[in-house]
Amino acid sequence: MEKFRTFAEFETFYALYRPLTPYGRARREERRFIADAAGLKTEYDLAAAMGTFAASNRLKSDKLRFHLRNVPPMDLSPEALACAPGLFLARKFLMHVSEIFKLLPAPLRAKFGAKWESVELLALLNKGGAGEAFHVADAYDRELAAERVAIAECDKALKALREGKLKALRERWGLDFTDRDFLVVEEKTAARFGGAPELFLEPYDCTRVTVKPVYGQDYMEAASERDRRRAREREFEAAVVKRLAAAVSAEKRNFEAYMKAIERIDTAAEKARLAAELKLVRPIVHKYPGTMRLTRARFLPLEARLAESGLKYTPLTAVFTRRVNVIHGSNMGGKTVALKTLAFMQLLAQGGFFVPAAVFETCLFDGASFIGGAEMETAGGLSSFGLEMNDFAAAHAKLKSENTLLVMDEFARTTNSEEAVALLSAILSDLCAQSSACAFLATHFSGLLAGKGSASFKMRGFDTTAFNDYFSGKPACGLDEKLRMINKFMRYELLEGAEGAEARDAIKIAGILGVAKSIIKKAQDFMEEKK
Repeated sequence: MEKFRTFAEFETFYALYRPLTPYGRARREERRFIADAAGLKTEYDLAAAMGTFAASNRLKSDKLRFHLRNVPPMDLSPEALACAPGLFLARKFLMHVSEIFKLLPAPLRAKFGAKWESVELLALLNKGGAGEAFHVADAYDRELAAERVAIAECDKALKALREGKLKALRERWGLDFTDRDFLVVEEKTAARFGGAPELFLEPYDCTRVTVKPVYGQDYMEAASERDRRRAREREFEAAVVKRLAAAVSAEKRNFEAYMKAIERIDTAAEKARLAAELKLVRPIVHKYPGTMRLTRARFLPLEARLAESGLKYTPLTAVFTRRVNVIHGSNMGGKTVALKTLAFMQLLAQGGFFVPAAVFETCLFDGASFIGGAEMETAGGLSSFGLEMNDFAAAHAKLKSENTLLVMDEFARTTNSEEAVALLSAILSDLCAQSSACAFLATHFSGLLAGKGSASFKMRGFDTTAFNDYFSGKPACGLDEKLRMINKFMRYELLEGAEGAEARDAIKIAGILGVAKSIIKKAQDFMEEKK
């Protein structure tokens, strides 16, 4: 899937999408823009099915989330499986996958391709422990078990020999080596031990001597026997690990199928969770081209920020029946928010997410390009205008082979207005002639010649009458309050039919934000003279 520029605020939403497994997280990192209609429908169907399951089975849903949270990453390479930790992860993986599959009803398992085929393998690995424990158990090999019994006997014999020796040393010399391998005594004290075969003495420092017990030939022979049997035990353990690794490797295809199913279950569960928590709805997606309809669509990042500030948020309602659309309006009038809302909806819809709207009807695009906007950064020495042109040229080239959604925010705003209007008019005319292009342009330039295939809209803008009625006679206020005033009286509705419309809110907003009244008056006079 192509890489495409998007609005940074989309990440605010994406941060809420928290797959619990390594496989779901990998899907998240793909940032998938799904252009296949059948694949997109499958994504929606799976999320909807998981949402129905979660709503009707709260306890099972919580258990499912627990097991998803604990599914480990699985490495099936020979190197990873050639040790007990690798087999432990394989057992843990199968244990949680088995429980996840059991929790889902049969029809839902079928949707996710969740078919359990590893009863015998899990039973084999379960010989190595209960719960999430695992070790190379006696149950795997009779010879291993017998060797461990012999080692235990060696340990018992060594303990008896050691205890006997230490008892004799306490009784004869008054030395207590309990829980100690050696003692440090003064030279005068050590002098009386000279020549004792059951003690080994060596200097510790200039005044003291280290004293160690000598356990004797019987003890050394028993210890040697234990070392020999311990080497045999390691050989048997290695053979068991090799057999278990081969058993796991033999089911590589099953493991891969489980990983794929878990990925789909995890991502569908998270999409269902978001849909329930944020009150999202399933979008209606048609083949390209088609009408785009938004009813009370919410740009969630902005909605959240306004709620924190106690400001009103206006959802977007609009119908776009043409492929090329121009949105006029003054600064702070909501043009960018309208574009971001539309782009946000499309990104969610073609990512297989449900969307924050009463209705979102759209069509399927092969790709999307987002050009311009305040957050655009310069790159490679290009100016903002140069970067815009570079991005547009790249997007325009793709129109030869792809149906592309082009979203352009205040495009060409950084060059002179005369050339900008000419360039925008030429671009809009070109896009109208290309059936693979669906474009949305927000601009404050008037007089654009867009062509017959386009539609024009205007943000309703600032309600001067309501503002004057409210603000008349009120004392001066600070910037925060002024911004609240703008928000309170700015009407963010999108109105169709604005050919040749010219935004007239900039001077009003400048006055609200504190520009001197004399300057505002002169600006208004200049505007009147131009009429």
